[in-house]
Amino acid sequence: MMLSKRLKLTAILCSMLTLIVGLSLIQVHNYQQQIYRQLNFSMKLQLSIDSLRSQLWLYQEYTDKQGLQELNNRQAELAAELSHDIDWDLQQKIIIQNLNRLNTNVRALINAQNNNHNAHVDESVKLTAERLFKAKYSMVIEEMTEEMFNLHQLSIKQAKIKQQSLLWLVGAILLLLAGLITVWSFMTLARFRSGLHSLNQGMEALASGDLTSRIVFSDDDELSALASNFNNMKYSLTQITVKKDSLKQEVDRQTRKLIEQQDRLVFLAEHDELTGIYNRRAFIKKIDNAIARDLRSDDQAALLFIDLNKFKQINDTLGHSVGDEVIVTLAQRLVNNLRVTDIVGRLGGDEFVVWLDLLAEPVNIDQKLTLLLNIIKQPIDIGPHTLQVGASIGISVFPKHGISSRELISAADTAMYQAKADNSIEYCYFAGDHGVSALANS
Repeated sequence: MMLSKRLKLTAILCSMLTLIVGLSLIQVHNYQQQIYRQLNFSMKLQLSIDSLRSQLWLYQEYTDKQGLQELNNRQAELAAELSHDIDWDLQQKIIIQNLNRLNTNVRALINAQNNNHNAHVDESVKLTAERLFKAKYSMVIEEMTEEMFNLHQLSIKQAKIKQQSLLWLVGAILLLLAGLITVWSFMTLARFRSGLHSLNQGMEALASGDLTSRIVFSDDDELSALASNFNNMKYSLTQITVKKDSLKQEVDRQTRKLIEQQDRLVFLAEHDELTGIYNRRAFIKKIDNAIARDLRSDDQAALLFIDLNKFKQINDTLGHSVGDEVIVTLAQRLVNNLRVTDIVGRLGGDEFVVWLDLLAEPVNIDQKLTLLLNIIKQPIDIGPHTLQVGASIGISVFPKHGISSRELISAADTAMYQAKADNSIEYCYFAGDHGVSALANS
């Protein structure tokens, strides 16, 4: 695991621990507040019961209207307090219901005693009734006191149980998370120590001149990436510190390679990339040199402008790769059937140019044209296809039709278009301002 992920996970665990501690403190605080409310309310109930008992004693002694009014007020206050709901549990609610019942009994006794005071009966009967009321008051108040005692005991017991449960739960969670964080931190620390120790050993080996040893890491983390870069650095140093003879051999090899590349670039600059014959610029340069030589020796020459027929159909139906094979085959045929002094080039697409040099008689041109047309029309086998093309050729003669490459190429191009336009002929001679001389050889 990446060290950054380890540290991130450690931070997440610490955050969870902090959150749980905070939530636990909030829960403890809320529960303590609930206990305090219940205990305070129990104390208020106890005080109200004690106050009711005192007022009952005073009323028994004096039985006046003011005492009766005050007794009714105390009983009503107790009833109002007992109606409050402060999150009692089931057992506590039963005790509260019993207190309500006892308080209602007190109210009934007060009303009955008041009726007895107003009744016109013998004094001895009233005295007996008063004693009976006093005994019942004592019994009810005693039951209230017992219920309040039970309420106090139950509240304290439940508070103890809940506090212990909460402490056990929070303590278990905190111990579990704290243990997990501790173990995870020690594992991360051990990984740091192991990685740094390995890196330190690798650096000491490098300082002692060891360029062959490597640092091996099993984990995939930042320290492993650092060790990999360190190993790459040692490998680079090993390559830099090779022996002088090996370095010289490498320099010689690179030098030969550069010379070969230079020769290749020179070749590509002068030759067509597809066929290997001269390109337009090199062809014009070559015939310019030939023209300059022929001008000094009064020799004749001819320029042939060749445009293939049916090639576009092959290219469109069978694809450019097949078309390229056709171009290469025809270029090789032209080269193989020309003299050493002749020059062949490709202007682009399916257009070729041929320079026939050192011609003794014009009839030699016709013989060469017949030969070239025959080899062009020979079948070409490419994979499952057997293909055949033709050609339209325009001819300009040096020096009759011009003494520069531009003039001769333009004249041959014009004659080629004349041959192209007339389906009955395959080649034409340029005739200058008097038109084009056509010679059929179809």
